[in-house]
Amino acid sequence: MKFTSYIWDFDATLFDTYPHIAAAFETVMDKHGIKYEHEELLKTLYVNFRNCREKYNLTQEQYAEVLTLESSFSLMPAVSPIRGAAAVLRAICESGGRNFLYTHRDRLAWTYLRLWGLDKYFTGGVDGTMHFPSKPAPDAVEHICRIYGIDKESALMIGDRGIDVLAGVNAGCTGCLFMTHSVEDDASSASYTVKSMEEFASAFDIPLHESDMLSDSEASVIRAETAKAAEELCEVARLERGDLVVVGCSSSEITGERIGSSSSPEAAEAVLAGLMDVFEPREISIAAQCCEHLNRALIVEREVAKEKGYEILNVLPMPKAGGSFATMTWRKLKKPVAVSEIKADAGLDIGGTLIGMHLKRVAVPLRLSVKSIGSAPVSAARVRAPFTGGERAVYDIELL
Repeated sequence: MKFTSYIWDFDATLFDTYPHIAAAFETVMDKHGIKYEHEELLKTLYVNFRNCREKYNLTQEQYAEVLTLESSFSLMPAVSPIRGAAAVLRAICESGGRNFLYTHRDRLAWTYLRLWGLDKYFTGGVDGTMHFPSKPAPDAVEHICRIYGIDKESALMIGDRGIDVLAGVNAGCTGCLFMTHSVEDDASSASYTVKSMEEFASAFDIPLHESDMLSDSEASVIRAETAKAAEELCEVARLERGDLVVVGCSSSEITGERIGSSSSPEAAEAVLAGLMDVFEPREISIAAQCCEHLNRALIVEREVAKEKGYEILNVLPMPKAGGSFATMTWRKLKKPVAVSEIKADAGLDIGGTLIGMHLKRVAVPLRLSVKSIGSAPVSAARVRAPFTGGERAVYDIELL
Protein backbone atom coordinates (compact mmCIF):
# COMPACT_ATOMS: atom_id res chain seq x y z
CA MET A 1 0.00 0.00 0.00
CA LYS A 2 1.12 3.54 -0.74
CA PHE A 3 -0.31 4.81 2.56
CA THR A 4 -0.79 3.25 5.99
CA SER A 5 -3.39 5.63 7.49
CA TYR A 6 -6.68 6.39 5.73
CA ILE A 7 -8.92 9.20 7.03
CA TRP A 8 -12.42 8.87 5.60
CA ASP A 9 -15.28 11.30 5.18
CA PHE A 10 -18.65 9.59 5.78
CA ASP A 11 -21.45 10.95 3.54
CA ALA A 12 -21.12 9.94 -0.13
CA THR A 13 -17.65 8.53 0.58
CA LEU A 14 -18.27 5.51 2.79
CA PHE A 15 -22.07 5.54 2.78
CA ASP A 16 -24.63 6.51 0.14
CA THR A 17 -26.65 8.90 2.30
CA TYR A 18 -27.82 11.70 0.05
CA PRO A 19 -30.96 10.03 -1.40
CA HIS A 20 -32.04 9.44 2.22
CA ILE A 21 -31.20 13.01 3.25
CA ALA A 22 -33.06 14.39 0.22
CA ALA A 23 -36.12 12.31 1.15
CA ALA A 24 -36.13 13.91 4.61
CA PHE A 25 -35.97 17.42 3.16
CA GLU A 26 -38.56 16.69 0.50
CA THR A 27 -41.01 15.11 2.96
CA VAL A 28 -40.94 18.21 5.15
CA MET A 29 -40.99 20.61 2.22
CA ASP A 30 -43.98 18.82 0.67
CA LYS A 31 -45.76 19.02 4.02
CA HIS A 32 -45.25 22.79 4.19
CA GLY A 33 -45.82 23.54 0.50
CA ILE A 34 -42.23 24.55 -0.25
CA LYS A 35 -41.38 24.19 -3.94
CA TYR A 36 -38.17 22.53 -5.12
CA GLU A 37 -36.59 20.57 -7.97
CA HIS A 38 -35.11 17.22 -6.92
CA GLU A 39 -31.82 17.50 -8.80
CA GLU A 40 -31.26 21.08 -7.69
CA LEU A 41 -32.00 20.06 -4.10
CA LEU A 42 -29.39 17.31 -4.31
CA LYS A 43 -26.76 19.72 -5.65
CA THR A 44 -27.46 22.06 -2.75
CA LEU A 45 -27.22 19.23 -0.24
CA TYR A 46 -23.79 18.24 -1.53
CA VAL A 47 -22.54 21.57 -0.20
CA ASN A 48 -24.04 21.02 3.28
CA PHE A 49 -27.33 20.78 5.19
CA ARG A 50 -27.26 24.40 6.32
CA ASN A 51 -26.83 25.65 2.78
CA CYS A 52 -29.94 23.72 1.77
CA ARG A 53 -31.90 25.09 4.73
CA GLU A 54 -30.98 28.66 3.82
CA LYS A 55 -31.71 28.28 0.11
CA TYR A 56 -35.25 27.02 0.72
CA ASN A 57 -35.90 29.32 3.70
CA LEU A 58 -36.77 26.56 6.14
CA THR A 59 -37.70 27.75 9.61
CA GLN A 60 -35.92 26.43 12.66
CA GLU A 61 -38.90 24.19 13.42
CA GLN A 62 -39.03 22.84 9.84
CA TYR A 63 -35.29 22.15 9.88
CA ALA A 64 -35.71 20.28 13.17
CA GLU A 65 -38.34 18.12 11.46
CA VAL A 66 -35.83 17.35 8.70
CA LEU A 67 -33.13 16.30 11.15
CA THR A 68 -35.54 14.05 13.04
CA LEU A 69 -36.65 12.34 9.82
CA GLU A 70 -33.10 12.05 8.51
CA SER A 71 -32.04 10.13 11.62
CA SER A 72 -34.87 7.62 11.16
CA PHE A 73 -33.79 4.19 9.94
CA SER A 74 -37.25 3.56 8.49
CA LEU A 75 -37.22 6.53 6.08
CA MET A 76 -36.73 5.31 2.51
CA PRO A 77 -34.50 5.16 0.59
CA ALA A 78 -32.39 3.77 3.39
CA VAL A 79 -28.72 4.54 4.01
CA SER A 80 -26.29 1.86 2.86
CA PRO A 81 -22.52 1.58 2.25
CA ILE A 82 -20.92 2.64 -1.02
CA ARG A 83 -20.36 -0.46 -3.15
CA GLY A 84 -17.11 -2.13 -2.15
CA ALA A 85 -16.55 -0.05 1.01
CA ALA A 86 -16.51 -3.09 3.31
CA ALA A 87 -14.02 -4.91 1.11
CA VAL A 88 -11.60 -1.98 0.95
CA LEU A 89 -11.79 -1.21 4.68
CA ARG A 90 -11.19 -4.86 5.53
CA ALA A 91 -8.28 -5.17 3.09
CA ILE A 92 -6.60 -2.08 4.55
CA CYS A 93 -6.71 -3.59 8.04
CA GLU A 94 -5.54 -7.01 6.87
CA SER A 95 -2.57 -5.33 5.18
CA GLY A 96 -1.49 -3.57 8.36
CA GLY A 97 -3.11 -0.21 7.66
CA ARG A 98 -5.53 1.77 9.79
CA ASN A 99 -8.83 3.53 9.04
CA PHE A 100 -10.10 6.71 10.72
CA LEU A 101 -13.35 8.65 10.42
CA TYR A 102 -13.70 12.42 10.06
CA THR A 103 -17.30 13.60 9.76
CA HIS A 104 -19.35 16.62 10.79
CA ARG A 105 -22.21 14.22 11.56
CA ASP A 106 -23.02 13.30 15.15
CA ARG A 107 -22.67 9.77 16.57
CA LEU A 108 -25.20 8.47 14.02
CA ALA A 109 -22.30 7.87 11.63
CA TRP A 110 -20.76 5.42 14.10
CA THR A 111 -24.16 3.76 14.51
CA TYR A 112 -24.37 3.12 10.78
CA LEU A 113 -20.85 1.68 10.78
CA ARG A 114 -21.79 -0.64 13.65
CA LEU A 115 -25.08 -1.76 12.10
CA TRP A 116 -23.29 -2.71 8.90
CA GLY A 117 -20.44 -4.41 10.76
CA LEU A 118 -17.83 -1.88 9.62
CA ASP A 119 -16.95 -0.26 12.95
CA LYS A 120 -14.40 -3.01 13.64
CA TYR A 121 -12.26 -1.68 10.78
CA PHE A 122 -11.82 1.76 12.40
CA THR A 123 -9.16 2.71 14.93
CA GLY A 124 -10.91 5.96 15.84
CA GLY A 125 -11.82 9.38 14.50
CA VAL A 126 -13.69 12.65 14.91
CA ASP A 127 -17.42 13.38 14.66
CA GLY A 128 -19.62 16.45 15.03
CA THR A 129 -20.05 16.05 18.79
CA MET A 130 -16.40 17.00 19.26
CA HIS A 131 -17.02 20.53 17.87
CA PHE A 132 -13.89 21.01 15.82
CA PRO A 133 -13.89 23.88 13.28
CA SER A 134 -15.60 22.90 10.04
CA LYS A 135 -13.73 21.62 6.98
CA PRO A 136 -11.48 22.72 5.35
CA ALA A 137 -9.95 23.74 8.69
CA PRO A 138 -7.13 21.26 9.54
CA ASP A 139 -7.82 21.05 13.29
CA ALA A 140 -9.71 17.73 13.32
CA VAL A 141 -7.20 15.98 11.04
CA GLU A 142 -4.30 17.29 13.12
CA HIS A 143 -6.06 15.98 16.24
CA ILE A 144 -6.44 12.50 14.70
CA CYS A 145 -2.78 12.45 13.66
CA ARG A 146 -1.60 13.57 17.08
CA ILE A 147 -3.80 11.25 19.16
CA TYR A 148 -3.09 8.14 17.08
CA GLY A 149 0.54 8.80 16.26
CA ILE A 150 0.04 9.11 12.52
CA ASP A 151 2.92 10.05 10.24
CA LYS A 152 1.30 12.65 7.99
CA GLU A 153 3.43 11.62 5.02
CA SER A 154 1.76 8.19 5.15
CA ALA A 155 -1.79 9.54 5.71
CA LEU A 156 -4.48 9.97 3.05
CA MET A 157 -7.64 12.07 3.49
CA ILE A 158 -10.53 10.79 1.35
CA GLY A 159 -13.78 12.67 0.67
CA ASP A 160 -16.35 13.47 -2.00
CA ARG A 161 -15.93 17.25 -1.71
CA GLY A 162 -13.03 19.61 -2.22
CA ILE A 163 -13.29 20.86 1.38
CA ASP A 164 -12.90 17.26 2.67
CA VAL A 165 -9.68 16.87 0.74
CA LEU A 166 -8.44 20.34 1.64
CA ALA A 167 -8.89 19.65 5.37
CA GLY A 168 -6.35 16.85 5.05
CA VAL A 169 -4.00 18.81 2.81
CA ASN A 170 -4.08 21.80 5.18
CA ALA A 171 -2.99 19.43 7.95
CA GLY A 172 -0.05 18.15 5.88
CA CYS A 173 -1.61 14.92 4.58
CA THR A 174 -2.27 13.82 0.99
CA GLY A 175 -5.77 14.25 -0.45
CA CYS A 176 -7.97 11.97 -2.58
CA LEU A 177 -11.24 13.16 -4.13
CA PHE A 178 -13.77 10.32 -4.29
CA MET A 179 -16.23 11.32 -7.03
CA THR A 180 -19.31 9.28 -6.10
CA HIS A 181 -21.77 11.81 -7.55
CA SER A 182 -22.03 13.96 -10.66
CA VAL A 183 -21.75 17.35 -8.96
CA GLU A 184 -18.46 18.97 -9.94
CA ASP A 185 -16.22 20.08 -7.10
CA ASP A 186 -12.85 21.76 -6.68
CA ALA A 187 -10.25 19.02 -7.05
CA SER A 188 -7.25 21.34 -7.17
CA SER A 189 -5.91 20.22 -3.79
CA ALA A 190 -6.36 16.50 -4.51
CA SER A 191 -3.31 14.48 -5.52
CA TYR A 192 -5.62 11.63 -6.57
CA THR A 193 -9.12 11.37 -8.01
CA VAL A 194 -11.10 8.11 -8.13
CA LYS A 195 -14.69 7.18 -8.98
CA SER A 196 -15.17 3.78 -7.31
CA MET A 197 -13.81 1.55 -4.57
CA GLU A 198 -12.31 -0.75 -7.20
CA GLU A 199 -10.41 2.20 -8.69
CA PHE A 200 -9.41 3.30 -5.19
CA ALA A 201 -7.98 -0.12 -4.29
CA SER A 202 -6.07 -0.23 -7.55
CA ALA A 203 -4.67 3.30 -7.18
CA PHE A 204 -3.29 2.61 -3.70
CA ASP A 205 -2.18 -1.00 -4.13
CA ILE A 206 -4.72 -2.31 -1.63
CA PRO A 207 -4.83 -6.10 -2.08
CA LEU A 208 -8.42 -7.36 -2.35
CA HIS A 209 -9.36 -11.04 -2.14
CA GLU A 210 -11.17 -12.42 -5.18
CA SER A 211 -14.35 -12.89 -3.12
CA ASP A 212 -14.19 -9.44 -1.52
CA MET A 213 -15.94 -7.52 -4.25
CA LEU A 214 -18.20 -8.94 -6.91
CA SER A 215 -17.54 -7.76 -10.44
CA ASP A 216 -20.47 -6.82 -12.67
CA SER A 217 -20.00 -10.06 -14.61
CA GLU A 218 -20.03 -12.15 -11.41
CA ALA A 219 -23.19 -10.39 -10.24
CA SER A 220 -24.80 -11.08 -13.62
CA VAL A 221 -24.02 -14.80 -13.29
CA ILE A 222 -25.55 -14.92 -9.80
CA ARG A 223 -28.64 -13.12 -11.07
CA ALA A 224 -29.02 -15.54 -13.97
CA GLU A 225 -28.52 -18.63 -11.78
CA THR A 226 -31.12 -17.36 -9.32
CA ALA A 227 -33.62 -16.59 -12.07
CA LYS A 228 -33.23 -20.10 -13.49
CA ALA A 229 -33.83 -21.67 -10.08
CA ALA A 230 -36.89 -19.45 -9.56
CA GLU A 231 -38.32 -20.39 -12.95
CA GLU A 232 -37.94 -24.10 -12.21
CA LEU A 233 -39.55 -23.62 -8.81
CA CYS A 234 -42.54 -21.85 -10.37
CA GLU A 235 -43.00 -24.71 -12.83
CA VAL A 236 -42.49 -27.69 -10.53
CA ALA A 237 -44.41 -26.19 -7.59
CA ARG A 238 -47.18 -25.02 -9.96
CA LEU A 239 -47.10 -21.55 -8.45
CA GLU A 240 -49.90 -19.15 -9.30
CA ARG A 241 -50.68 -15.45 -9.02
CA GLY A 242 -50.91 -14.48 -5.36
CA ASP A 243 -48.77 -17.35 -4.05
CA LEU A 244 -46.01 -16.65 -1.54
CA VAL A 245 -42.45 -17.99 -1.71
CA VAL A 246 -40.12 -17.97 1.29
CA VAL A 247 -36.48 -17.39 0.38
CA GLY A 248 -33.50 -17.81 2.66
CA CYS A 249 -30.15 -16.63 1.36
CA SER A 250 -26.65 -16.55 2.81
CA SER A 251 -24.63 -14.01 0.84
CA SER A 252 -21.54 -15.26 2.71
CA GLU A 253 -22.02 -18.77 1.33
CA ILE A 254 -22.48 -17.39 -2.18
CA THR A 255 -19.03 -15.81 -2.03
CA GLY A 256 -17.44 -18.98 -0.64
CA GLU A 257 -17.39 -18.03 3.04
CA ARG A 258 -19.08 -19.62 6.07
CA ILE A 259 -22.70 -18.57 6.64
CA GLY A 260 -22.92 -15.39 8.70
CA SER A 261 -19.21 -14.60 8.46
CA SER A 262 -18.75 -12.32 5.45
CA SER A 263 -21.93 -10.57 4.39
CA SER A 264 -22.07 -9.37 0.78
CA PRO A 265 -24.72 -6.76 -0.10
CA GLU A 266 -23.71 -7.06 -3.76
CA ALA A 267 -24.42 -10.81 -3.82
CA ALA A 268 -27.71 -10.28 -1.99
CA GLU A 269 -28.74 -7.61 -4.48
CA ALA A 270 -27.95 -9.91 -7.43
CA VAL A 271 -30.03 -12.75 -5.93
CA LEU A 272 -32.99 -10.46 -5.27
CA ALA A 273 -32.83 -9.10 -8.82
CA GLY A 274 -32.93 -12.64 -10.22
CA LEU A 275 -35.93 -13.53 -8.08
CA MET A 276 -37.81 -10.38 -9.05
CA ASP A 277 -37.12 -11.04 -12.74
CA VAL A 278 -39.22 -14.18 -12.39
CA PHE A 279 -41.71 -13.51 -9.61
CA GLU A 280 -42.85 -9.97 -10.42
CA PRO A 281 -44.30 -10.72 -13.89
CA ARG A 282 -46.14 -13.72 -12.39
CA GLU A 283 -47.41 -11.61 -9.45
CA ILE A 284 -45.87 -14.04 -6.96
CA SER A 285 -44.83 -12.52 -3.64
CA ILE A 286 -41.54 -13.02 -1.87
CA ALA A 287 -40.86 -13.43 1.86
CA ALA A 288 -37.18 -12.87 2.68
CA GLN A 289 -36.16 -14.82 5.76
CA CYS A 290 -33.97 -13.00 8.27
CA CYS A 291 -31.15 -14.71 10.14
CA GLU A 292 -31.46 -16.26 13.59
CA HIS A 293 -30.55 -12.96 15.27
CA LEU A 294 -34.07 -11.80 14.35
CA ASN A 295 -35.54 -15.25 15.10
CA ARG A 296 -35.91 -15.91 11.36
CA ALA A 297 -38.54 -13.21 10.96
CA LEU A 298 -39.57 -12.43 7.39
CA ILE A 299 -39.69 -9.32 5.20
CA VAL A 300 -42.80 -9.02 3.03
CA GLU A 301 -44.89 -6.31 1.42
CA ARG A 302 -47.29 -4.70 3.89
CA GLU A 303 -50.17 -5.52 1.53
CA VAL A 304 -49.30 -9.22 1.74
CA ALA A 305 -49.10 -9.13 5.54
CA LYS A 306 -52.46 -7.39 5.82
CA GLU A 307 -54.16 -9.67 3.31
CA LYS A 308 -52.95 -12.86 4.99
CA GLY A 309 -53.36 -11.62 8.55
CA TYR A 310 -49.71 -11.95 9.55
CA GLU A 311 -48.45 -10.38 12.76
CA ILE A 312 -46.33 -7.32 11.96
CA LEU A 313 -43.16 -6.81 14.00
CA ASN A 314 -41.39 -3.56 14.86
CA VAL A 315 -37.87 -4.24 13.60
CA LEU A 316 -35.68 -3.06 10.74
CA PRO A 317 -33.29 -5.67 9.29
CA MET A 318 -29.59 -4.85 9.10
CA PRO A 319 -26.73 -7.01 7.78
CA LYS A 320 -25.58 -8.01 11.27
CA ALA A 321 -29.13 -8.51 12.58
CA GLY A 322 -31.24 -9.86 9.77
CA GLY A 323 -28.67 -10.50 7.05
CA SER A 324 -27.77 -8.81 3.76
CA PHE A 325 -30.55 -10.50 1.79
CA ALA A 326 -33.33 -9.46 4.16
CA THR A 327 -31.82 -5.98 4.38
CA MET A 328 -31.66 -5.65 0.61
CA THR A 329 -35.25 -6.90 0.26
CA TRP A 330 -36.37 -4.28 2.78
CA ARG A 331 -34.76 -1.59 0.62
CA LYS A 332 -36.31 -2.81 -2.63
CA LEU A 333 -39.92 -3.59 -1.65
CA LYS A 334 -42.52 -0.82 -1.97
CA LYS A 335 -43.83 -0.91 1.61
CA PRO A 336 -41.87 -3.55 3.52
CA VAL A 337 -42.75 -4.91 6.94
CA ALA A 338 -41.33 -7.64 9.13
CA VAL A 339 -43.62 -10.48 10.22
CA SER A 340 -43.08 -13.24 12.76
CA GLU A 341 -44.14 -16.26 10.72
CA ILE A 342 -45.85 -17.26 7.50
CA LYS A 343 -47.16 -20.32 5.69
CA ALA A 344 -45.52 -20.20 2.27
CA ASP A 345 -46.55 -22.07 -0.88
CA ALA A 346 -42.94 -22.90 -1.82
CA GLY A 347 -39.42 -22.20 -0.69
CA LEU A 348 -35.92 -21.60 -1.98
CA ASP A 349 -32.93 -22.05 0.33
CA ILE A 350 -29.59 -20.63 -0.85
CA GLY A 351 -26.78 -21.59 1.49
CA GLY A 352 -28.50 -23.77 4.09
CA THR A 353 -30.58 -21.15 5.91
CA LEU A 354 -33.34 -23.54 7.15
CA ILE A 355 -36.60 -22.21 5.68
CA GLY A 356 -38.75 -25.26 6.51
CA MET A 357 -40.40 -23.63 9.53
CA HIS A 358 -42.17 -21.17 7.21
CA LEU A 359 -43.69 -23.65 4.73
CA LYS A 360 -47.27 -24.88 4.68
CA ARG A 361 -47.96 -28.49 5.43
CA VAL A 362 -46.97 -30.73 3.73
CA ALA A 363 -43.49 -29.78 2.45
CA VAL A 364 -42.13 -31.80 -0.47
CA PRO A 365 -38.40 -31.48 -1.32
CA LEU A 366 -37.54 -30.62 -4.91
CA ARG A 367 -34.44 -31.37 -6.96
CA LEU A 368 -33.70 -28.42 -9.21
CA SER A 369 -31.17 -28.47 -12.02
CA VAL A 370 -29.54 -25.45 -10.35
CA LYS A 371 -27.45 -27.07 -7.63
CA SER A 372 -25.64 -23.93 -6.49
CA ILE A 373 -25.70 -20.16 -6.77
CA GLY A 374 -22.16 -18.90 -6.57
CA SER A 375 -20.62 -21.25 -4.01
CA ALA A 376 -23.86 -21.69 -2.02
CA PRO A 377 -25.78 -24.99 -2.27
CA VAL A 378 -29.41 -24.65 -3.35
CA SER A 379 -32.40 -26.62 -2.06
CA ALA A 380 -36.07 -26.07 -2.74
CA ALA A 381 -39.49 -27.27 -1.67
CA ARG A 382 -43.12 -27.17 -2.72
CA VAL A 383 -46.12 -27.99 -0.57
CA ARG A 384 -49.12 -30.26 -1.04
CA ALA A 385 -52.45 -30.56 0.72
CA PRO A 386 -52.34 -33.05 3.62
CA PHE A 387 -53.99 -36.43 2.98
CA THR A 388 -56.96 -37.37 5.11
CA GLY A 389 -59.00 -40.56 5.32
CA GLY A 390 -58.13 -44.25 5.19
CA GLU A 391 -58.01 -47.06 2.66
CA ARG A 392 -61.35 -46.08 1.11
CA ALA A 393 -60.37 -42.47 0.51
CA VAL A 394 -60.05 -41.15 -3.03
CA TYR A 395 -57.54 -38.35 -3.69
CA ASP A 396 -57.38 -35.51 -6.23
CA ILE A 397 -54.17 -36.02 -8.20
CA GLU A 398 -54.04 -32.28 -8.93
CA LEU A 399 -53.34 -31.68 -5.23
CA LEU A 400 -50.56 -34.27 -4.88
